[in-house]
Amino acid sequence: MPLDVSTLLNEKGKDLKLELVAGAKGLERKITVSDVNRPGLAFCGYFEHFPHERTQIIGNSEHAHLSALDENTQVKLLKKIFSYPDIPCCILTRKLPPPPSLISVLDECKVPLIRTELVSSSLIGDLIYYLDGKLAPTIKMHGVLASLYGLGVFILGKSGIGKSECALELVKRGHMLVADDVVNIKKRSGRVLMGSCLDLTKHLIEVRGLGIINIREIFGIGSILDHTQIELVIKLEEWQNIQEVDRFGAEEHCAEILDIEIPQVSIPVGPGRNLAVLVETAALNQRLKDEGCWTGKEFEAKIRKKIEEKNNGN
Repeated sequence: MPLDVSTLLNEKGKDLKLELVAGAKGLERKITVSDVNRPGLAFCGYFEHFPHERTQIIGNSEHAHLSALDENTQVKLLKKIFSYPDIPCCILTRKLPPPPSLISVLDECKVPLIRTELVSSSLIGDLIYYLDGKLAPTIKMHGVLASLYGLGVFILGKSGIGKSECALELVKRGHMLVADDVVNIKKRSGRVLMGSCLDLTKHLIEVRGLGIINIREIFGIGSILDHTQIELVIKLEEWQNIQEVDRFGAEEHCAEILDIEIPQVSIPVGPGRNLAVLVETAALNQRLKDEGCWTGKEFEAKIRKKIEEKNNGN
């Protein structure tokens, strides 16, 4: 979802030491991409492939080159750069003094000119991280998200199957709850899914018969986590609804969330099964798989080898 320049100033003005210098009438302009651009090539007159949809960063080298031009050339060049309708804003780093031509042109084009005392490299790193989080594709899904042995586990299943009770047992066993009922999922750069809790239900869990439980107050600060990367999906299914069970665990299954495939394990739910232990084991087994140790495939390979040896012996 696009971000207003005014929102950037309100939310990150203090952290990034941002101050508005000119172009106040353009504060409603939208930032649509997390990438930024240093318009050095544009200042030299090269406009092919100019990424005008990005936030423009003017650092030491761009400022020195612009200041070396005569005023008429500055105005002509700046008007060409900042006349694009989708250009969001311009940030001047190192608290450099803005040339009068820059102030006048950006006021005329209604493009916010922002100044910071940060150096360009520090600003760009922090700004991209912030924008990546704000502009990331987002989806809300029903389920439980917990961190087990440092692995983000997303537990799915129909209502009443025991997701929250399982999460409560996991917390009691020393793991951390991220979200219950509704999980907010963001697709971050690097094809990473980050899950978090809604503000309304933060640190809360609903258990049938007990009502709403405050995990933080009962189990302490070490039992909750604000967000985690989703690395494993566990789907709880009623035993009678599963047509076929992979006895070896050699098959690879994935869940697709926001066009990203995440390893998935289906666990049959039945009387007497300890779901918390099964989920813990699935998490540890996934850690082994991530390290290249896939027990199910290795066992299947041994069985096939034995069969081949027996057949060859006959």
